[in-house]
Amino acid sequence: MTGNEPVPIDENLLSATIKLNTLLFAGVSGLMGAVGMLGVTYLSLNRGLPNPGHFLNLLGVFLPGYSVSGAGAWAGFFWGGLLGATAGAVIYRIYSRSIRAQVAEYFAGARSSDALEHAVVKLHGHFLGLALGGIAALGLLITTNLLVIRGTADESVHAALLAQYFPGYSVSVLGSIVGAIEILIVTYVACLLLGAIYNGAVALRNKDSAK
Repeated sequence: MTGNEPVPIDENLLSATIKLNTLLFAGVSGLMGAVGMLGVTYLSLNRGLPNPGHFLNLLGVFLPGYSVSGAGAWAGFFWGGLLGATAGAVIYRIYSRSIRAQVAEYFAGARSSDALEHAVVKLHGHFLGLALGGIAALGLLITTNLLVIRGTADESVHAALLAQYFPGYSVSVLGSIVGAIEILIVTYVACLLLGAIYNGAVALRNKDSAK
């Protein structure tokens, strides 16, 4: 192989790497979710208020067994870990669809090991937006319709406050669909903007490194 030929991609290695990274990302996300739920619950308990965790207790509507209590904190630990790991795995698997193209681009442009050593993977706003936006939209759909199924939609005044940020949202089937579409669009656009800013910084870094 000459120095001007692109380096071939080992598809098996790439697939195995994506699977491993999916597990790692899911594990980290799950750990953060579990520790986060455990921490905020105990923090609320230790504040010494007459009614600790007034708003946190609302999570018990969606997370069976959860409450702001010693036992409920560990139920939150379980649900936070499970939901965090699931969301992390889904987000990374969707986002990983952009990785192969980026690897191919780097290998095609790299003529030496030094170039690959300093390469930085870009942030693909499109796939990141679909992943995060899809998770947020699905979460809003599920939680809202659980309230509808439970028959507590009219009593869910805190959930109804989302209409202040997402016009047309309401604690109803139709309202959940409208809200889900809006949160998907907002998250997608935010990820596109984040990707543009991040990739711009990477381009400046690469330009400086090439001098």
